[in-house]
Amino acid sequence: MIIDCHTHLNRYSLSDPPTLRERYARLQGEMDENGVGYALVLSSYVVNDDRPSADELLELVDGNPRLGIVAGVDVPRLGADQIGRLSGLLRSGRIRALKLYPGYQPFFLTDSEVHPVYRLAAEFGVPVMIHTGDTYNPSARIKHAHPLQVDDLAVDFRDVTFIICHLGNPWFTDAMQVIYKNENVFGDISGFTLGEFQPRYERLALGKVNETAAFINDPCKLMFGTDWPISDIGSYVRFAERLEITTEEREGLMWRNAARVFGLGVEGADGRRV
Repeated sequence: MIIDCHTHLNRYSLSDPPTLRERYARLQGEMDENGVGYALVLSSYVVNDDRPSADELLELVDGNPRLGIVAGVDVPRLGADQIGRLSGLLRSGRIRALKLYPGYQPFFLTDSEVHPVYRLAAEFGVPVMIHTGDTYNPSARIKHAHPLQVDDLAVDFRDVTFIICHLGNPWFTDAMQVIYKNENVFGDISGFTLGEFQPRYERLALGKVNETAAFINDPCKLMFGTDWPISDIGSYVRFAERLEITTEEREGLMWRNAARVFGLGVEGADGRRV
């Protein structure tokens, strides 16, 4: 069983299929080809022709038991209307988490304007996924994407689960300390590379994730994710297979931890339901 907790259906380049339904079909094909039984699709912080809204994604995947939706938040435009819309989606039970994009958007996670998002997450019992680290965008301000900020959130909002996406890459050491220290903080290993891993960088990334797993010393804290279509699913599965972790840690990484954190209620090959 594999759960990919971090995918998108955005069109990032001309090589991506032009229509949402084509990208949806391609994702399902990639899942089938690589043994991924379930995936979370994250909507963006903006909505346009290439970046569908959470509502569009919900309509698209309606009735598909293999896909769940995470709603992206547009923090600079966060007001009563957006809070009301997010609240409605969460109340319907169809949204698995909320996603913040600091770095891509100019805000700090501790800014008071973001607090309504954390209160929503607490009210409805859903995690908050947070972009951290590299943005692949030269116009972004990466000071906003440093994972150390998540420590303040974890302390101030102890009833909320936070997920450090991308393990803070390249600030792995800071991310691992925040995850280790706080019971309500987890990490996903998505988005380390564009396309497929190249040997030199794969060795670096393997070392960082192995170090993180050893430092945290908790098999329940890390989750598999790819950031597809930015990163290749097959290459990522092979990357995860090369990690120097225990059988328990591998099972947790590949599906069990995500099933628990996102409340997915899926069943593993051993028949145990999470």
